[in-house]
Amino acid sequence: MDNDTLFQKADELHEKGDFKSAFHMFLKAAENGDSSCMLRVALMYSCGEGVECDYDKAEEWELKAVDCGDISGMKNLGITYRIKGDIRKSKEWFEKALKAGDGSAALELAKLYMVSEKETKTVMKYLQIAISSKNMCESDIEEAEDLLSQFT
Repeated sequence: MDNDTLFQKADELHEKGDFKSAFHMFLKAAENGDSSCMLRVALMYSCGEGVECDYDKAEEWELKAVDCGDISGMKNLGITYRIKGDIRKSKEWFEKALKAGDGSAALELAKLYMVSEKETKTVMKYLQIAISSKNMCESDIEEAEDLLSQFT
């Protein structure tokens, strides 16, 4: 099977809740160089779907996806590093993702800065960047708008 077919079949299995089989199909395509499947493998490691939760393995697959040129992997690495408690690396990857055009990385940066009232201007700046981004899903835009409304 080619990678597109593997992805499609794995996605169908995932939707049905057969996480172990889905994981193995995503993994096969990921090992064949498919960056979308690399990110799905990483996500399944992060969520413990079909495999034990393992943030180090998630990080490994996200890095491989980024090496293949996948911008989404940059933001995902930021999330993984945040979960692992490495805020410096998290910020670094969110900034790389934003620079590469991932508007939702601005939302994630805003969330990082929300820990301090001293960073209100920075939070607002990133939320405005997120809202004005052309590369964001509707739910992320709504979340950014909701968060921004708390500051105005």
